[in-house]
Amino acid sequence: MRSKMFYFVTFMFFSLNFLNAQVIGKIFDADYANKEFGKVSSHVEIINSQLKNLLEEAGEYIMLNIDNGKLRVLNGNREGIIGHAKSDEEVFYKMSTSQVLKLLEKGGKSSTLIEMRPKTLTLTNGNYTMDLTMPCPPKC
Repeated sequence: MRSKMFYFVTFMFFSLNFLNAQVIGKIFDADYANKEFGKVSSHVEIINSQLKNLLEEAGEYIMLNIDNGKLRVLNGNREGIIGHAKSDEEVFYKMSTSQVLKLLEKGGKSSTLIEMRPKTLTLTNGNYTMDLTMPCPPKC
């Protein structure tokens, strides 16, 4: 009985850690993303070295938004890195910093476009676009 309980507790511990380490964001071919996620309505270009500094400051997750042509950046707890949320209801797009780094590596360009589309925010570097970010709220 004790060994069953030990295995159950161990299983639950690893399961909870796995759930907490959710990867948010998926990398697509840019042409596919343009067809699937719609046209870009506005964008901000950022040099990758600056973006990497923001990723380091943010931690495991970063949240992005574009407001009147300016990039605003929060960490995973909705704390301001560049600017701040105007209200608790304002939507930012949450993504894993590890996925953004993969995009930069895969895309190979020195700068990245942060793009607002009809229903989402995407990041494009070279021929690759990252989407399937998580709007926060409702899912934070």
